[in-house]
Amino acid sequence: MFDEYSVDKIITFGQKLWDGPFLKLRGNNLSLTGPGTLDGQGAWYWPQGQAVTKPVFFKLNRVNNSTLSGFTLKNSPFRTFSVGNSNYTTFTRLTLNSTAGNSVAKNTDGFDLSRNDHITIKGNHIYNQDDLGGGHGISIGSLGGEKIDDSDTVTGLLVKDNVIINSDNGIRIKTITGLTGLVNDIAYIDNKVVNVKNAIVMHSDYNRTKGGYSGIPDSMAKITNIKIHGLSGSAKNLYDIVANPDAVAD
Repeated sequence: MFDEYSVDKIITFGQKLWDGPFLKLRGNNLSLTGPGTLDGQGAWYWPQGQAVTKPVFFKLNRVNNSTLSGFTLKNSPFRTFSVGNSNYTTFTRLTLNSTAGNSVAKNTDGFDLSRNDHITIKGNHIYNQDDLGGGHGISIGSLGGEKIDDSDTVTGLLVKDNVIINSDNGIRIKTITGLTGLVNDIAYIDNKVVNVKNAIVMHSDYNRTKGGYSGIPDSMAKITNIKIHGLSGSAKNLYDIVANPDAVAD
């Protein structure tokens, strides 16, 4: 049995500098469906730059065996979904649209995930300025810590039937130099890239201090059991891979 809730109209959120979130979800066996729209009024926040605190749009914490589907989130001030400590939860047929922020919005991430297991992101259309259209692709990382624990582990992730448009990257895994972690059992199935620079990116050389790639792939974060099947579309480059052979397999 699911506890069922719906977004069935246009809901517009207020304008305030704070860390958010606008919406918070916690619980088991939840179903949140559309076809309504949530409007974060990002145009009020974006011109104020990176120095001010902007709200996360939608935070999920300890959400298990649940589904979010069929509604729209637009004009996100900052990160759209922050998902933590959650299991067996699916995001499907969602539209995340911050196209109005082109040239001014920053870090309007689509999905940020931490300490989760068996999360499915399937059949969504996302346009933003960080991890999909206009940004960095569907990205794991930057990931890395002093030891392998749940904060530096991504496992059991399915990314399926998504469309990535006008992005620097299609799908990306990025780990931090000198640190460890684990990326395991990741499946990218039947995704499409349209006019991206790099279709598949894997880097073991991210320098967190400088905020870019170092060219020295000495991250010890293990990357194993990665499956890419049915990736289609158009990209300038098929691969951009700078990996540590001692840490990457399969």
